[in-house]
Amino acid sequence: MRRLLVVGFGNPLQGDDGAGPAVVARLLAGGLPAGCRAVDGGADALRLPDLWRGEEEVLLVDAVASGAPPGTVHRLDHEALLGVAQRHATAHYLSLPESLRWIALAYPDMARVRYRMWGIEAARVALGSGLSPAVAAAVEQTAEEIAAVCLSWSAAADPSGP
Repeated sequence: MRRLLVVGFGNPLQGDDGAGPAVVARLLAGGLPAGCRAVDGGADALRLPDLWRGEEEVLLVDAVASGAPPGTVHRLDHEALLGVAQRHATAHYLSLPESLRWIALAYPDMARVRYRMWGIEAARVALGSGLSPAVAAAVEQTAEEIAAVCLSWSAAADPSGP
């Protein structure tokens, strides 16, 4: 059976940086179809190999800061995500796309994984819990979109389906 992994990255104690884990919590609360799994990835994308169980596709959710209005949902396919340049000239802070490139090199089995990302534009990332209203609304929208992707994926993977 084909399998799909959803990983939400971020720190809920840093305001809108908790968008990824919030999406995962909503997906888990709603239940996931067979073949789909969702996990809170914490704040370090380099944990991904420890979370991966051979899934063909990994959907990622994280807060982003691109300058777009708060709550904007950016959707990146595999090529667009891996094509995002590293903005920092240090290995002490790797962006999510740079982390994925390093993972593909360090874990050859993961080089075949296809990624999709939902980046939720943050309004505030500062000590304190709670999502801003715009990001909370985007979390709901993103959870609904990803739930639909999971249902579609599960239906396509089940040859006995309707």
